[in-house]
Order: sequence, then C-alpha cells, then structure tokens
Amino acid sequence: MRTYPAEMPWAIVQARKQLFAVPTQDMREIIMAPQAARVPNVPDYILGVINMRGAVMPLLDLRKRIGLPSASEETECFCALMEQREQDHRKWLAELEASVKECRAFGLTTDPHKCAFGKWHDVYRSADPWIAAQLRKFDAPHQEIHGVGAEVTRLAGQDAHAAAQELVERTRHGALSKMLKLFAEIKDLVRDRSRGVGIILKHGGKSFAIQVDLALSIEKLPPGAIEDVAEMARVNNDGVVQRLAKRAKTQDIVLLLETDRLLAGFELAADFATPAA
Repeated sequence: MRTYPAEMPWAIVQARKQLFAVPTQDMREIIMAPQAARVPNVPDYILGVINMRGAVMPLLDLRKRIGLPSASEETECFCALMEQREQDHRKWLAELEASVKECRAFGLTTDPHKCAFGKWHDVYRSADPWIAAQLRKFDAPHQEIHGVGAEVTRLAGQDAHAAAQELVERTRHGALSKMLKLFAEIKDLVRDRSRGVGIILKHGGKSFAIQVDLALSIEKLPPGAIEDVAEMARVNNDGVVQRLAKRAKTQDIVLLLETDRLLAGFELAADFATPAA
C-alpha cells in the first residue's frame, strides 16, 4: 500500500451508496462525466477513451471496477420499472372504462397506496434532490386517478353510466395524461443524472479518469482513523480498496482508493493505440 502525507486532503466521492476517498495528490481535475469512445477487447469496467485537451486516456467505471452494477444498468432497470407502472395505469383506466360499458364490478384497487406504483412510491427514497422533487409531483395526479375509480364505481352503481363514462374520458385526458408526462420526465431525468462525474487522475506517468456518481467534498481524514481492510471477505477488487477511514465530522465510513491499482495489469499503450469510434 502506498503512503501519503498526513496532511494531504482527500476527495470524497460516491459510487452507488458507498463513499470512497481519492488521494488529491493524484488528482488533476473534476469534470462532468464525458462521453467515451468505445474500444474493443477491454475489461468491462473500461468505458472507453476520452480526449482531454489532446491527451487520450481511458475512462474507468468505478462501480464496475469494484464489482458493483454500473449506473447505466441501474438506470435502465429503474426506467423499465417506470414503464411497467405507466402501463399499469393505462390498463387500470381501460379496465375501469370496460367495467362501466359492460355493467360489471370494477375489480382493481381504488386506493392509491395499494397499487404497485403506490406501494413502491411510498417507500422509495432518492438521495438525489432533483429526482426526489420530481417523484413528489406524482402525488396529486396519482391520488386523483384512484379517486376517480371510486367515483366512477359510485356513478355506475346508480345507473349513471353516461356520467361515469364522461368522467373516465376526462381522467384519460387529465390526471392520466399528467401521469404519463411525469413518467417520461422522470426517465429522462434519471438518465441525465446517471452520467455522473469524471475524476482525472495521474499516477506513474499515466493519465486516466474514473467515473463516479457524485463528488461530495475535499477534506482531510484523521490519520488515526485509517484502518487496514485488506482481509475483509467482502472486498474483492484486486487491491483497489485496502483501507477505510471515518470522516472527521460525520463519522461516515469511506473506502480509500489505491489509485495505483485501478489500472493494474492493464497496458494503455497497447490497448488504446487505435480507439474505435
């Protein structure tokens, strides 16, 4: 393991829900994660190469490097879930309309907290304030839709089928339309926010970048708080993480990145001589 000056500050970054510390003596700059040009026959944690003012360097996905799902994989799972919940509400309103036309009972829930989206929405919490704010916008139209179910059922029970059908149609162009717009917006927002941040590093004469979810702060770590975790069974990362520390103010656990290990066994010159478009 490398040694660092006791007074050296660290960059605290986040990948998934884990905090990591990057030695600032190896850092050159922090940028919005750039688009990388793909290259063939590289490990899955290499996103490709980027050109930083004429310097071509590899871009590593820190998540994949330490065995976590990539942000893009999680994003597409999230978006697929949103698409399923969007279809649920399309089908829900279609079934409500069919129950009126066919003069039969409506069998789906009218409680906004008991549909699949409502159960998920009640417990899901995003650490990203933009995503959290967007999710709160679902509250009013989602409650309105399910409230319509109860009202349509009441009208149908009074043989007011024309009024019930009219209410369904208003809901299709009102609350449901708002919900569909919000589903499209949340997918776009999550995809945009998942691009993350690029940290440009240089060690041993080699320049490269790592992609992380967030860059949080630059701070010093108390030397006495740094511990060796090389023997921890859950750390399986080719020595990329061998130590941890606690942040001075919050006592949060951070894993110290061994930047000299991030590209261990990977030859830049051979693999990045002719990057693919």
